[in-house]
Amino acid sequence: MPDPSVSGLDGQLDRLSKIAGILLPLVLALVGGLYTYTKDQSDARNLRREERRDLAQVQYGNLTALIPLLTSQDQSNRLLAIEIFTSEAKKHEAPLDLIPSIERLGNEHPDHLKEAMAAVAAAQGQMQEEKSRNQSNSRRRKD
Repeated sequence: MPDPSVSGLDGQLDRLSKIAGILLPLVLALVGGLYTYTKDQSDARNLRREERRDLAQVQYGNLTALIPLLTSQDQSNRLLAIEIFTSEAKKHEAPLDLIPSIERLGNEHPDHLKEAMAAVAAAQGQMQEEKSRNQSNSRRRKD
């Protein structure tokens, strides 16, 4: 005669096995989804950090290239520096620390005033773009 307690135990083990077979993939999918979400957030933060670092490096390179031209006694070099600054500002890569120097250069050399004011205007456009980008990034972090 078969033992009824053993068959009841086998039935419970069978049910538990089926439940585990259903729950295990769900738990793995949940953990995998959570890991992926966290990793994506981390990757996005790292990418934004790298972009800021790269921009800072480009701006520093532009700064070191423009200072000798801006301080030159040759008018054509100063004008070239202002034109390069304007071009870099339009690409949002100008070193904004040079704005006071550009303004002063335009005031001290009236023949460069028009170009200096155009450079300052382009730099202000760059500042506005950076300001709006920072605001959108801070909104993203809050979400």
